[in-house]
Amino acid sequence: MEIRELLLRTAERLYGERGLNGVSLREIGREAGQRNVSAVRYHFGSREGMIEAIFERRMSMLDQRRVELLDALESTGESNDLAAIIGCFLAPLVELLRRDEDASQYVRFLTEMILSREFRVGDYVEGKYDHGTRRGYQLIEAVLPNVPPRILKQRVVIAMHGATFSLADIEAERVHRGVAFDADRAVCNVVDMLMGSLTAPVSDHFATRLGAG
Repeated sequence: MEIRELLLRTAERLYGERGLNGVSLREIGREAGQRNVSAVRYHFGSREGMIEAIFERRMSMLDQRRVELLDALESTGESNDLAAIIGCFLAPLVELLRRDEDASQYVRFLTEMILSREFRVGDYVEGKYDHGTRRGYQLIEAVLPNVPPRILKQRVVIAMHGATFSLADIEAERVHRGVAFDADRAVCNVVDMLMGSLTAPVSDHFATRLGAG
């Protein structure tokens, strides 16, 4: 394995285990077996550069796959199927978890990014690896025209964050419980819950207080 790839995998794992502020670049290099203390800075420059490289490695592929799934969805005339749209959001990450034994480290890293007050996922993704996400959101808007825009946007963000944490939990259960745990059923359950959260009625009081869009 090339040194750069090894450093990326090591950083992804350590950030997921200890948090973004819980590990130094020097520790990443040492954990990756690099005697040269400047190896990480040589390849990535800084912690921000390392985080950006992790997203480039993972998100570029996930975004491309999401676009492919949305293309297929629209070609079959199912672009008004909310469950199918949500599936396009989740499927790339689920597929990654199933084919790459290290992908669970990325999901944990992603949850740390979501929780971080110092870093923002959008700063590393928007305009680069969010083509599928933005397109999927437009389809959701078309399916749920009666949900005020401001409320829908917040619901989608919360739902996607919740889905990420749910997949991290599902993966942890799968690893610890093995074949006894039905991961497919768990993922389907997540889709159902996301549909419920997006389509929930907007109370008159809540809509009035927020200006209803």
